[in-house]
Amino acid sequence: MQPYVLTAQRQELNGFPRPDNYNKNKAIINSKNISQSKSNSGVHLASDKRICDRCSAIYQIDYRGMPLGGDCSYHWGRSYQRRGYKTPYTCCNRDSNSAGCTVNKWHISENLDNLRGFVRTVEKPQPADGNYGIYALDCEMCYTTEGGEALRVTVVSSDCKTVYDTLIKPINPVLDYNTRFSGITESDLTYCNTTMKDVQTFLLDTFSDKTILIGHSLDGDLRALRLIHDTVIDTSVVFPHSQGPPFKRALKTLCQEYLHKTIQIDGGGHNCVEDAKSCMELMIWKINH
Repeated sequence: MQPYVLTAQRQELNGFPRPDNYNKNKAIINSKNISQSKSNSGVHLASDKRICDRCSAIYQIDYRGMPLGGDCSYHWGRSYQRRGYKTPYTCCNRDSNSAGCTVNKWHISENLDNLRGFVRTVEKPQPADGNYGIYALDCEMCYTTEGGEALRVTVVSSDCKTVYDTLIKPINPVLDYNTRFSGITESDLTYCNTTMKDVQTFLLDTFSDKTILIGHSLDGDLRALRLIHDTVIDTSVVFPHSQGPPFKRALKTLCQEYLHKTIQIDGGGHNCVEDAKSCMELMIWKINH
């Protein structure tokens, strides 16, 4: 799978966290392709302002990071760019210029200015067989007062066996559990005591910097896990959108086309185990064809 590993330059282009040479606990993210609402490279905001990932409004926060002002009106579905036009939103079938069909109490942001608390995988002795390991990884994320945080992480091995699967207790107050997509509710975390530091310790113990990690839009997973890793394969890059970046094909679409299977069908949000296994299966299909 080595030919599909992203170079450092392509990682940077696709929004992966890269090391800050002046602060080992901090990451650098330089990308215009994460999304229009998250990057906005030409917009410089005051420290008490953010851009909503859902409605693109600029909103103010208080000293705790709590959003101030009105509700957020947005579309949770997608409008796809076609040649010369945009399709109606998948959530409500309304025109691409229509007002939002869903209202949320808070504006939310992944907050790409919050780049502290990162850890980096390190070099380890070469195994006897020379194989540093190949794993697929998937996360589900919530939105907190400090930005995006991972709520669940799954790691599967090259034979699609689950080697790690845990819920994660958020560090900061949660604004939105993103349940429609994460499938996780506040009550699911009632007895969860696993912290982000616990997860990072497991990942650093399990991976070396040469371990291949596979995921779909893996940059978002690594940002949520506060993890910098050099050896990555991103199925959204291996199976690119016909219109090129920043457009990406959905994992569900890739599975239907190449694996002839349907995922994410139960309506209860994404399943980390299913998504991680699907990424591994896609890469196995790729190297065999």
